[in-house]
Amino acid sequence: MKFQNVKRIISTVLTAAVIAGLAAGCGGGYEEQTTLHVYNWSEYIPQEVYDQFEEETGIKVVETTFSSNEEMLAKLTAGGSDQYDLVIASNYVIPAMQEQGLIKQLNKDNIPNFNNLYDIYKGMDFDPNNEWSVPYMATMTVIAVNKPKCEELGVEINSFSDLLDERLNQNLVAVDDCRELVGIALKAEGKDPDTTDEAEIMSVEPWLEKLAQNIKIYDSDTAFSALASNEVAAGIVYNMDAALAIDENPDIEVVYTTEECELSVDNFVMTANTQHQEEAEQFIDFIHRPEIYAQCLEAYPAISMNEPAFEQMSEEYKNNEGADPDKAEIERAHLIGDVGDAATYYDAVYSSMKN
Repeated sequence: MKFQNVKRIISTVLTAAVIAGLAAGCGGGYEEQTTLHVYNWSEYIPQEVYDQFEEETGIKVVETTFSSNEEMLAKLTAGGSDQYDLVIASNYVIPAMQEQGLIKQLNKDNIPNFNNLYDIYKGMDFDPNNEWSVPYMATMTVIAVNKPKCEELGVEINSFSDLLDERLNQNLVAVDDCRELVGIALKAEGKDPDTTDEAEIMSVEPWLEKLAQNIKIYDSDTAFSALASNEVAAGIVYNMDAALAIDENPDIEVVYTTEECELSVDNFVMTANTQHQEEAEQFIDFIHRPEIYAQCLEAYPAISMNEPAFEQMSEEYKNNEGADPDKAEIERAHLIGDVGDAATYYDAVYSSMKN
């Protein structure tokens, strides 16, 4: 069985729902439906899961998507927190969201399926008591290579600096993510990927400029496509995209470099101005039911944080190095940290790289 690659499936469920709604509207009575607004990464929760939640609870879920934490934070700080109830945010931005009053505390009594999380993902440093967040999935930024194409180019990738090889000119796809790429550059140069020192951060500009010459596509949403279609020789991609590419193209494989991977944990957080706290908590609990969480993983094969759900996963998931990376590499990975106001320096050097 292949992964349910819903990135390429056009769902007819929404159309059916609209028709059903119109038909109901032709009748006499009308009762306003509770609507939960979720602000999420693109391609992260299948529409069928939203539909199942609505069918079971009567609560409609409307999803809006973003492509980076920076984009999400900009929207919320500009007043967008009034528009959403739940946000899926990476670990390293949650302290800032808390300090800026963008999120509110959760009532974990309403989320008993929190206990399905692996213990290592409970009480992490960014939220020791899980007062503000409930982990959803983890993503690791890996190097995925098209082995025959790299052999044809005479390129072997064992370290981040091998990505600068001139023979890879216009032959890479990379996540469009400031912290991921600048973090890789810092590690390649032997520096702390969470440094807040402006001079250190700006010092990797030449390294990033060389990398930029080899990047053909910046893509945080569908990077798997360029790999699977043989458009590029390698990618700096989220493990989920590596998994989807491997599933479609047996020439793709994950390479672990001498430097550790970058890891981020994406979490449900509740906006400070939500009017639907209990419904939002009900949704989080629904997601962490093992059978529902397993559906999410089969569609979008990120790293499982839900222990009983992992036990239900297919062998295709468990045997795919992108979907289920080496446990030792997950433990070795660097969990991206909060850099506070120094984030502006990361933004600056990344903008310079892309321009």
